[in-house]
Amino acid sequence: MFIKYYTGNMLHETLIHEMKFFTDSMGIHTKEISVIVDVDIHMTIISLRVGGDYEIQFTENYNELLRDLGHLFKITLAQKYSFYKDIVVDVNNINKKLIDYTKEKAAIAIERVRFFDKPYEFGYLNAYERMIIHTYLKKYPQIISESKGIGRERRLEIRKKDN
Repeated sequence: MFIKYYTGNMLHETLIHEMKFFTDSMGIHTKEISVIVDVDIHMTIISLRVGGDYEIQFTENYNELLRDLGHLFKITLAQKYSFYKDIVVDVNNINKKLIDYTKEKAAIAIERVRFFDKPYEFGYLNAYERMIIHTYLKKYPQIISESKGIGRERRLEIRKKDN
């Protein structure tokens, strides 16, 4: 479940103002900046809508460029306001779609574990996807999640908690 905030919340207005200043100072034209709170994983997403050349730059180099932009923005927030935790920067809903899809995979896995009463192991997930699932599963106290292995062999397993 996502809730959009455009006005009325001082923290969110500050985040929008700071992101506008941040992107303007880097010469990035944004069509819209909004703050989305994902209550399932307790994450604040600063969503930028960009077009044209900016869209191409972010979609072609999404992982690198957006990760760097988000990191620099968090450093700025930490220096100015002493907060930055659980904030993700997103461009054209690319990250939001990944979060939603990953939560859907987790929900399906939970149903399998409950129905079949057997552990479920996900195929390869990157560290970010594993973090999303671990966080999402915190609201299910009867389910345990655990990552096993190293590197590309690292897998996330979920199972019922032993009572």
